[in-house]
Amino acid sequence: MMGYYGYSGMMGGGWGVILGFIVLVDLVLLGIWLYKQINK
Repeated sequence: MMGYYGYSGMMGGGWGVILGFIVLVDLVLLGIWLYKQINK
């Protein structure tokens, strides 16, 4: 997670938080999709 704080320093605090949140949501959705695929 420290990488996100490094990026936010360069891009302005808000962007790092937004990008981190989008990545987190994306991983959760991917995990749910894979779980459904496996449990058909």
